[in-house]
Amino acid sequence: MQIENWERVSRLFDDAMARPADTREAFITRQADNDQQAEQVLRLVRAAEHETGFLATSENGAPVSRAPLAQGTRLGNWQIKDRIGAGGMGEVYLVKRADGLYDQIAALKLIASSDPNVRDRFATERQVLANLEHPGIGRLIDGGVAEDGRPFFVMEHVDGIPIDAYVSQHKLSQHQTLELFLTVCEALAHAHGRFVLHRDIKPGNILVSEDGHARLIDFGVAALITDEIDDLSAPMTLRYAAPEQLSGQVVSVATDVFGLGATLHELLTGHHPTRQGYGVQLDADHLPRQLQAILTKALADKPADRYGSTSALCSDIENYLHHRPVEAVPASGAYRLGLFLRRNALGTAAVAAVILALGIGLAGTIWQADRARAERDTAFAQRDRLEAMQQAAFLLLAETGDLRDNETTQDVVARSAERILKEFEENPEDAAPTLHMYGELFFLMNDYPAAEPLLRAVADMDAALIGEELKARAQIDLASVLIRSGDPDEARTYFAPGKAFFAENAETYPDEHLDNVFLETQFLNEAGKTEEALALLEETLPRRMAYSGRNTMDTAQFYTNIGVARMRTGDLPGAIEASENARDIFRALDRLESPDGLNTMNNLASLYHVTGQTELADAAYSETLDMRRSLFGGSAATAVLMSNYAKLRLANGDSDGAMALLAEAVPMADRYAGPDSPPAFAARFGQVEALILSDDLAAARTLLEETEEKIEANAMWSSPYGGMQHLYSGQLQVAEGKRQQAMAALDKAQATFEAIGPAAARYLAKVEAIRETL
Repeated sequence: MQIENWERVSRLFDDAMARPADTREAFITRQADNDQQAEQVLRLVRAAEHETGFLATSENGAPVSRAPLAQGTRLGNWQIKDRIGAGGMGEVYLVKRADGLYDQIAALKLIASSDPNVRDRFATERQVLANLEHPGIGRLIDGGVAEDGRPFFVMEHVDGIPIDAYVSQHKLSQHQTLELFLTVCEALAHAHGRFVLHRDIKPGNILVSEDGHARLIDFGVAALITDEIDDLSAPMTLRYAAPEQLSGQVVSVATDVFGLGATLHELLTGHHPTRQGYGVQLDADHLPRQLQAILTKALADKPADRYGSTSALCSDIENYLHHRPVEAVPASGAYRLGLFLRRNALGTAAVAAVILALGIGLAGTIWQADRARAERDTAFAQRDRLEAMQQAAFLLLAETGDLRDNETTQDVVARSAERILKEFEENPEDAAPTLHMYGELFFLMNDYPAAEPLLRAVADMDAALIGEELKARAQIDLASVLIRSGDPDEARTYFAPGKAFFAENAETYPDEHLDNVFLETQFLNEAGKTEEALALLEETLPRRMAYSGRNTMDTAQFYTNIGVARMRTGDLPGAIEASENARDIFRALDRLESPDGLNTMNNLASLYHVTGQTELADAAYSETLDMRRSLFGGSAATAVLMSNYAKLRLANGDSDGAMALLAEAVPMADRYAGPDSPPAFAARFGQVEALILSDDLAAARTLLEETEEKIEANAMWSSPYGGMQHLYSGQLQVAEGKRQQAMAALDKAQATFEAIGPAAARYLAKVEAIRETL
């Protein structure tokens, strides 16, 4: 049932609420245009007057009339201690286990209403809780039927207070409040991952124990995401209800996001947002603009304008806490650079001086080194200095990336930040070398969304203002970012002029001319010319070694790329050999923890995995993931690593471990590479397989429908991901017992992988393995 004339209903509701409670119903009946409108207004009034959870009043607003069960009454294995609440769906009792097996205190919910709708909703909550296993959600323990035929269930007794009271009583700082709120988001994300909506998110349904552990309770109005729910009669709490709940429209994940936004507004400001028609108006002017932007997006009137998931909201809060760009804030180069400098501000004068030198002192020595590079020894000296300073910067940034608001920075860094920002805004040409350097740092840390605007700004500048060399370097770097972000066509437009500059000046820039081979091979691979890409790398390797020597970063990078190329052509033993050569060189140089070294370790772990060397693979995955997390945090590369590790966990029968990795990998891939990128597809297909192996077939089907839409929209059916769509559809249909449909899907997968060639050999083997189960 939908509200047709919201403005009229809203005005009548406001007028009714201004009157004494015992006169409201009669007033509404007199003033309403018709009976349906009167019922809609009464529905809102009841929602405003009474809480909706179990610990409240009954559905019609009156106290529950049924006499409470006497102390000592036994229901199943449980004995009543005390009634602790009653509400619209039933009564809540504190109970203790009475079967003598062990001592346990719990909360028992017993239905109190004879309304069939209430009974149905109670049954839904019991099934919902049975499907949820998360430390942030009240756990279902037992269930049964009382002697009078009323169903009950027993759940974990959460000994805590509402989150708003906890924040107030413990005087939590803004940072502490947000950290606590993130745990609630994670619990709700788990429920959404099991296709369950809560529909009544509010502080009263989030209890926090004395040790600071938050739990989401009261799924009494919960529903499945897969249902199209427009139930205006469902209980709700007006202050936290989304516009679509008030108007009777279909609810979705965005409905719970709205409830989270309203709750967060109250936690940060001490009051709830002002109800204004369907929507709400923020009253948070004193908050930082990033937090205002987060609340605005979470509380948007239209569901499509809110965060697409609780994970997306969670990610933006984490961005704010760690001084990364908040997605809800319109992006700008100055904004991103300011955050970069803030989150990486260092705490000692010596370290600050290093970063200051990187920011202003290298432009003349690194990017203006034409004459020096004409002599081989001088070129090596400059290159080694750059690599050493970049590596130092990585380690320094990794160690200081989590500075909290109460930590201060040295004045010299603050002055440097102000000056760089001013140069960027008022004189971008002079700031170009610094912007390019920071863009390179982001790129090497695999933070492509952060690197792209900085590099693009320099790549698009006039060469007459910044010099041909700097422009060419920025073009090459931007092309590298774009191809890794899934846009090879635009990458080529920047690569071509940059490559031409270094090719025309190969004697002056032999390093750059040789390094451009890497991008050339990536473009060949995009065109399906994997054999040509491998031949180009193997042909160039001797020239690289002759110029640089064997135990150098340059040669290690070549071996890494040769390993990848050999893997694409199906030469797995050769790929392992090349990757192990690269690893040994990185280790000899004490650079295994560099971004390039970590990429090599990731590749090697995957190669051990696909060749059945599971112990070596597990050790390599674990070691590499620990290093990536500790040094650089989230990135596209870390998401890929998690996806690959999850596949090994699945193969070893550890579905729970795989799901935990993938739950972290998917939002990370979306953030750092984009939702339509190869890392994002890889993580989602990993989730599909994990869900199939866990017999959660409905969830797997929904996720496959989402990936199919993306593949269709991006015309990717002939890509490996199109083949994977068919492959996992076939695997799901086998699990569903749909033999004929499974065979058709597997045939399509086989045709796609055969057209790709040797690089898809392991997927063809998987197709055959699934066929054998039919």
